[in-house]
Amino acid sequence: MKDPLLFDFGVGKNFGSWSIVNDGVMGGLSQSKASLDADALLFAGNVSLENNGGFVSLRSPMGSYDLSAYRYCEIRFKSDTQRKFEVLIEKDTQFYLPKFRIKFAAKGTDWETVTIPLRDFEVSRMGATIQKGIDPEVLKEIQRIGFILADKQEGTFNLWIDYLKFY
Repeated sequence: MKDPLLFDFGVGKNFGSWSIVNDGVMGGLSQSKASLDADALLFAGNVSLENNGGFVSLRSPMGSYDLSAYRYCEIRFKSDTQRKFEVLIEKDTQFYLPKFRIKFAAKGTDWETVTIPLRDFEVSRMGATIQKGIDPEVLKEIQRIGFILADKQEGTFNLWIDYLKFY
């Protein structure tokens, strides 16, 4: 069995150079930032619908992530909102090509762990669902992994991520 792919966040941990991609790439006014906070990564900001905006995202470094041997995605997180965040898996990083997404939301303000079968991810293009499920062959060629908030709601948010694991 292949070792899990683990992104373990927090002070003193090496989580690599994750970056922010917001709707400003298309003229939007949403803002977000990522910072280390105790034993987690804090992804925080404000989503604005002005100027055709509406999304904020945090994305891993570009790479070659072969997820084909894994069946599950696990996230340990907490949030100050019950908004629907998404795990984002990208085979191709051009904005107009399909992505793979799955939604998750906090039930309260305490730490939660959510386990999601990779087969439950949806294929989407520019936010619209095209189909349910991922072809396992596609999982061999993932270039980037991340989190996105694109729920068409304005307002501030805080999402603390302890880890993201594929196993």
